[in-house]
Amino acid sequence: MDPHAEKGTAGTAGRTAVARRLHLFRRSEDGSLLIFSLFILVAMLMIAGMAVDLMNTETQRARLQGTLDRAVLAGASLDQSLDSETVVRDYFEKAGLERYLTDVTVTADPTGKTVEASAYMEVKTYFMNLLGITRLSAPASGTAEERLSDVEISLILDISGSMASRSSSSGNTKLYDLQQAANEFVELMQCNADPATGACRVEENTVSISLVPYAEQVLVGETLIQQFNVTNEHTYSSCVDFSAADFSTTAISLAAPLQRAGNQDAWTSSWYQNAYDPNRTCQTDSYREIAPYENSYTDLQARINALRADGYTSIDLAMKWGTALLDPAFRPVVTALSSGPSPVIDPAFAGRPFDYDRPSTQKVIVLMTDGENTWQSALKDGYRDGPSPFWKNPADGRISVYNAATGRYYYPHNGTWNDKPYDGSGCYYSWWYGWVCSGATGTPVQMTYPELWQEFNVNYFKRFSWLGNPVDLYDYSAKNSRLDAICTAAKAKGIEVFTIGFETSSTSSAIMESCASSPAHNFDVNGLNIDNAFASIARQIQQLRLTN
Repeated sequence: MDPHAEKGTAGTAGRTAVARRLHLFRRSEDGSLLIFSLFILVAMLMIAGMAVDLMNTETQRARLQGTLDRAVLAGASLDQSLDSETVVRDYFEKAGLERYLTDVTVTADPTGKTVEASAYMEVKTYFMNLLGITRLSAPASGTAEERLSDVEISLILDISGSMASRSSSSGNTKLYDLQQAANEFVELMQCNADPATGACRVEENTVSISLVPYAEQVLVGETLIQQFNVTNEHTYSSCVDFSAADFSTTAISLAAPLQRAGNQDAWTSSWYQNAYDPNRTCQTDSYREIAPYENSYTDLQARINALRADGYTSIDLAMKWGTALLDPAFRPVVTALSSGPSPVIDPAFAGRPFDYDRPSTQKVIVLMTDGENTWQSALKDGYRDGPSPFWKNPADGRISVYNAATGRYYYPHNGTWNDKPYDGSGCYYSWWYGWVCSGATGTPVQMTYPELWQEFNVNYFKRFSWLGNPVDLYDYSAKNSRLDAICTAAKAKGIEVFTIGFETSSTSSAIMESCASSPAHNFDVNGLNIDNAFASIARQIQQLRLTN
């Protein structure tokens, strides 16, 4: 065999084996997952590094924003005596961030102050710089405003008979405790005197307070009630009867007829003939009148100190009037009563009540009671006006009561039926005196219903069965339904409703809480802390606002 041939064959075989190995290496997939994992690991490290840079940047931004928020809030405070811009810069300096503060703007006017500020920081990156991103931005900005908002308040106070009882905690009458607390409230809202100087810290004429005392009815006052289209059957008293539907709206129309309440006494016993003033549904003591849009806390304190307690409880009626006083529909009344040579309302309040959506305006109701709705009487139609069935002899005051069914007149003084009203002529038999001839003759006069209710009580009238029942009586259930409706209507308009239950039952407390804007707006108190409730409400009414 040729040795050279053998050598060639061996070389060829070696090259073929190498080629085969290379081919197998090229087709082999062993270790490919490891390579892929290395790529994933690098990507994860890059993402984690970016996350670290982003988190660090956000931490610095949050620190910068927090410092800025605190700074502008402090600078915007109306109680702040230092220069607002200086205050902001001082906050940043104390935090070691003064070099990042870029701008401070202070805007002040007679009723408020606004402080705006911005800051900017660039945070150095540790990982993203590998991608060419060496710094990230961390901006911050904010605005703080404290403004003496135009505040309209209806202060609704219970002066029903139970307020004359003594508090179970303080030992004072409930009315006394209420007066002390309400006096402090109006001072805080319209003055808030500086303890050092005694000067008021509340801007004059920014807070109006309407005082609404109530018992069985709300005494509107003749001056105020005449601003409405009120019926004028009489002018003995100035209360109003509402229908159930009226409680679903906040306004009282100035154009639609408004029903003046009767002057009846529905509570005196039928054994007594005359009406008793303290039992009238609409009592007329001057301290009971609504005091609309007052701007003097000292005048309000005088009115509050004059309050006395008597009568049933109508929280629904009081809430209706308190809400109506805040509704823009009442504005023409304020305008009319704030003009002329002797304005009833300070001219500074002309234009109130403001619209519900007016900026920097708060409408607030503070509703206080020591109990729950009880009874309210209202004359039925047909018994309010016009001629009544009572005739009166002016010579001796004796009456005759007409029965339309028989066409005859009953004489209560001797229990006889007659064909004409008693005029004092003739004689009659008395079991006590025998035959009596009075000789007090006169021409009988038919009394109008308002004249009748001014002199005689309802239960005496009801003794004459043929005359019918002249009154509707609204009870606890009906009045609670009306209260719920007007509370709902007020809150729907954005009126903030605070309620105070003064040593009330759990049932009454639940009703008051339902009326309030939130559970936090309801205060269930006793005589020892009613002043704290009013003071807390005063503090909540004015508030600092932070905007971005």
